[in-house]
Amino acid sequence: MHEHIQKRIDSIIKDLEHLPSIPNVASNVLTMVNDPDISIKVVANEISQDQAITANILKLCNSAYFSKGKEISSVDRAIVTLGIKEVKDIVILATTKDILNKAILGYDLSRGELWKHGVAVAIISKKIALMKNMKAVADIAFTGGIIHDGGKTVLALFVQSTFKEILDLAQSRKIPFTMAEKEIMGYDHQEIGEKILEKWKFPEILRAIVRYHHEPDKCPKEHQPLVSVVHIANSICLMAGIGIGSDGLYHELSDTAIKVLKLTNSELEQLYGDIPQDLEKAKEML
Repeated sequence: MHEHIQKRIDSIIKDLEHLPSIPNVASNVLTMVNDPDISIKVVANEISQDQAITANILKLCNSAYFSKGKEISSVDRAIVTLGIKEVKDIVILATTKDILNKAILGYDLSRGELWKHGVAVAIISKKIALMKNMKAVADIAFTGGIIHDGGKTVLALFVQSTFKEILDLAQSRKIPFTMAEKEIMGYDHQEIGEKILEKWKFPEILRAIVRYHHEPDKCPKEHQPLVSVVHIANSICLMAGIGIGSDGLYHELSDTAIKVLKLTNSELEQLYGDIPQDLEKAKEML
């Protein structure tokens, strides 16, 4: 283990200024969604405060993936037409893109690849949730999918300098890349991702998804179903080579996740086979 690297990562995590920031509207809307008495007007006002974000949100509302066929020209209309949960997902897309759409050098992901991977995982996560009668939380699966790899944005720099050692360890001991990351640097990208979400004041379930998406068996039981959903969606995307980066080859599909969701082989094959058309629908998000 490189103690000097661990110390540098420690200091980044302790000083929140060093972690990526996100507009407050994201965490505010996440809180509002959980309030059954919240009015459409209040949510619309919160979102509409930032013109640039609003323009992006309306563009996404009218995109192939979200559109219900009618042109949406205001945030109020968006909430009425699409529902508050769907609009919340769109807010998360609009506010996290700048952070996740960078080149992630240490992981060998060129610009746009991490974003494309997150969007693909989000779409498949939502699909699995709907397939498995988890409609009430399908939007949370989508949000979790978008941000699950956020920790890579911070860790990439350190992975770059220790990459060969991490890879050698993963290969020689036949362990997942995340485990090798932790052994060499003292942290893996899941833990860093969780710290970022703490800074953003995101709810516990999203922090659990980010923290355990490679190891759903270690996750607290109450969060296991949703963590398993994002884990499976992530695995499917990696098998399809979407955002595979340098670590994707060293990833294991969790038996726990398959069991928790009671996923069959034919369901997995269907999800895998649908990827091209799903991504086609998501073109405007990319």
